[in-house]
Amino acid sequence: MLTIRTNITELATTTLNIGIEQFFENRFSILLPVSYNPWTFEDNKKIKHLAIQPEFRVWFGETFRGSFINVQSFVGLQLHYLYYNAGGINIPFGMFPDPKYTRYEGHGAGGGLTYANQFGLGGRWRGEIGTTLVFSYLWYDSYDCRTCGAFKGSDTRRYLGPGKSSLSIVYLSAAYALY
Repeated sequence: MLTIRTNITELATTTLNIGIEQFFENRFSILLPVSYNPWTFEDNKKIKHLAIQPEFRVWFGETFRGSFINVQSFVGLQLHYLYYNAGGINIPFGMFPDPKYTRYEGHGAGGGLTYANQFGLGGRWRGEIGTTLVFSYLWYDSYDCRTCGAFKGSDTRRYLGPGKSSLSIVYLSAAYALY
């Protein structure tokens, strides 16, 4: 069975995203989400990025069976890679030292652990809410101010903390989803 999804939380930050998930033996799945934000906002504020975050999921109980309100939980092991160009905004959780007045351009890679619940919305539609705790290794160039200011230097940073939070809409492509 295959699902197609989008993360509403990311859409709220103007990030375009889509994910495809393949199921195996009712208890395991592999999700491949991709997100992309190409926008520059007023005063050159930006959270431009391209992120790929494959995830292996283990589901508790038999997936997609039961009543309309049936909730299935899962844990997932996620890997991620991203390219980013961000500045002029408050990036939470201390990911960067001075994000409001510095622009950071670079790459990141790491992994994480996800916990989420998925619930029926009717027919082939489902909702999903979850969060991921991540460890990321970031390497970047930093620049004075938010525009093409003076080069400040290159650095690396390790980040451990909240990663992607999701509120997703999921479409099940197989008739199996109709209970």
